Amino acid sequence: MTRRPQARLISLSPLMLSALLIATCSSGETPAGGGDGAAGQAKAAAAAPEKAAQTAPAAADRDAALRAAGYQQRGGAWMASCEADIKPVPKDSWYGLESAEFRDLNGDGAEEAIVSGGSSYCFGNTGLSFKLLARSGSRWTVMIDEMGIPAFYPRKGIAWPDVEIGGPGSDCFSFVRWDGRKYVYGGRSLEGRICELAPAFAPKAKASKAGLPMATGLWARNRAACEGLARGQGDPDFIFDGKSMIGPQDFYGVTPFEPLGDGRYRTGGEIERQVIDMNNPKFIIVEQGNWWTGGYTWCSSAQNWKPWEYSEEDF
Repeated sequence: MTRRPQARLISLSPLMLSALLIATCSSGETPAGGGDGAAGQAKAAAAAPEKAAQTAPAAADRDAALRAAGYQQRGGAWMASCEADIKPVPKDSWYGLESAEFRDLNGDGAEEAIVSGGSSYCFGNTGLSFKLLARSGSRWTVMIDEMGIPAFYPRKGIAWPDVEIGGPGSDCFSFVRWDGRKYVYGGRSLEGRICELAPAFAPKAKASKAGLPMATGLWARNRAACEGLARGQGDPDFIFDGKSMIGPQDFYGVTPFEPLGDGRYRTGGEIERQVIDMNNPKFIIVEQGNWWTGGYTWCSSAQNWKPWEYSEEDF
């Protein structure tokens, strides 16, 4: 945070807001049941997290599912091509079957098929793709066709689990969610914990005449800083007037605050997106930030203070 040379006052520039209130990928909506994390897993981790009983499908059923997923027998092995529509089919585009699992994902008594194949030529660093197929009678239909490692996370009130599509790295991954008819983009998550929900699934904002659930007044990074303010030492990090943040030098609005549920709110644009936790109205949790990770503590209801000037003794 930038301070004036003469006085330890903090300007809440737009970039400062990113340090104040910024998003986290490891917090948010939690899955109703356990899930297998997609991040950094080996290819064998394409299995669903809940160890549902798996039965060996009849050979004809398995073969039909593989064919519906685009596989065919080549030299005694099941193979597929990511460029099958090109004639002649490029030799490098053929890849082998990694796994074919059958389990009941939505609890209707009928098993679905999760078919995975691997190829760096087709799928880059991720190296894997998968297809989720459902069966109606003797016919298999592809429900999901994605590049990555699937991990399945049950959600309360939704028959079909969310499917997180993992790959290299430790950042949040895209996931798909059942919308009542089909799987659609649901947002981003990390090991089943929601980082960001797609607009179709985000909680609707509720109007409130009382403003945000934050105490008005002076805020600082910790209780020690608040005690310093009471003694006339130091400066607050910001003032909240009931609607917006007020910097000691400048004023910047940080609305709109979009409810994410569970006392969490999101604000800012694509670059300066921030997510804060307001479950405690006198403590703001900043779970991850470009310049600051931690929290801000409410100091007092005062709306002004005596700026603290540097002296030679401070150096």
